Amino acid sequence: MTKLPHQFLAKWINFWVLIFSASVLSLNHHGGEAAIILILTMVYIFITKNEKNLNNKLNKNEIIFITLVILYWLLNLLNIFFQPEGLEFENSRIALSAIDNPMRWVLMLPIFFLLRSYILDWRLISIGLSIGVFISVSIGVYEVFFLGYSRATGGLNQAITFGQLMVVTDMLLWVFMIFAWNNNKKLLASVLLFASLFAFYGSLLSVTRGAWLAYIFMILSLIIYTIKRSIFNKQYLFSKPNLLRIFLAFLVFFLVSQTNQYRSIEERTVSTIEYVKSKGQSDVWGSEGLRIDIYRTAIEIARNYPLGVGTDNFINGAKAVIIKDAKLNNNIEVRNEDNKLIKDLSIDDINKHKILQSYMGAIRFTAQMDHAHNEWLNVLAENGIAGIILLTLLFVFPIKIFWQNLNHKNELVGMYCYCGILHTVSFAIFGQTEAIFSSHAILIFFIFFLFLFIGQIYRLKR
Repeated sequence: MTKLPHQFLAKWINFWVLIFSASVLSLNHHGGEAAIILILTMVYIFITKNEKNLNNKLNKNEIIFITLVILYWLLNLLNIFFQPEGLEFENSRIALSAIDNPMRWVLMLPIFFLLRSYILDWRLISIGLSIGVFISVSIGVYEVFFLGYSRATGGLNQAITFGQLMVVTDMLLWVFMIFAWNNNKKLLASVLLFASLFAFYGSLLSVTRGAWLAYIFMILSLIIYTIKRSIFNKQYLFSKPNLLRIFLAFLVFFLVSQTNQYRSIEERTVSTIEYVKSKGQSDVWGSEGLRIDIYRTAIEIARNYPLGVGTDNFINGAKAVIIKDAKLNNNIEVRNEDNKLIKDLSIDDINKHKILQSYMGAIRFTAQMDHAHNEWLNVLAENGIAGIILLTLLFVFPIKIFWQNLNHKNELVGMYCYCGILHTVSFAIFGQTEAIFSSHAILIFFIFFLFLFIGQIYRLKR
């Protein structure tokens, strides 16, 4: 088979990374086509032995990271084919659907090997993300101001996904902007500044309040990053574009506060604060109260099924604990999706009802949602103790890699490390109020850029 020149392959890979960065934020297929082309490119390179860099041995950290990815995938695979008695999937089609998301971890591993073999142009990554932001936020503006949506989805499947991706992309573009400015790429820095602001505005349009907590971490981490790079180096924290970006963010928020959209943000934020202040006893009931009920249910599932109820099988696990609990307590009421009181339930009745909820005055346990609205509790319920350990390591170990290389003499390595920390911690924060990996867009975005940052760090270090 004909071997292609290294320079051609490098440009080809950079082009498709740009396409992925743009499409993952703005198209319904979430960059899937670009990811497939990159995977096929890696297969071609492997077959033709086109690249000497492929022969570079994995270092210890890379081996551990890949092992964690494979173990997490294997655990999910095992939990798809083996569920507790009475909680089995109804048919093979549902089982195949459940395996879809976990498979992406392994299917995208060729991209990791590709990105650790070729040096990417960071400018193209930032431009791709900027294009995606401009497209997605423009759709969000149309949805809110022309279609009358209360929360923008930006062309994605839901407002929460849109808001989370806008927040993390805003922070990545913020870092790319500072790096561009410090390397005399003033025009690019200006474009990235406005793209970052657009992403911030998109997060406001989505009214995804939980995602905004990531900005608090970014402010703290930027101070730590400045100190770790050099305590006397103020170009990161007090650079002109950084100060301008902060000022413009306040300006954007002020302008948004003058619109009708702000009322939605204000009402939802006030209801959240009231609910937290009342420790869950407030009359204001909404997503906050529902999440508390789901969290309680997830913990009960884990207590009854420490090995998990099966990947993507949360709702059946919830129904099972509701039935078990009702059998042990005579004063429990169980109602279905029609609010009809159900008596004499058994595990065999799980698939007869779409929704079950138990009451002891207030809601006790609920099988209203497909997921636990918390990634860690969701994995604990579905994959058990082993699942939550592996999930935690998949977040903690990359942060260890990024932290160890944060003050590397190569500033590009340091920049990728800081992006990696923001990327990983942001999704960890999002995961406290949402089962983030149940979203195709979130999952593919997280995996791709996690692979990209780790792969590029070790490629540049060589």
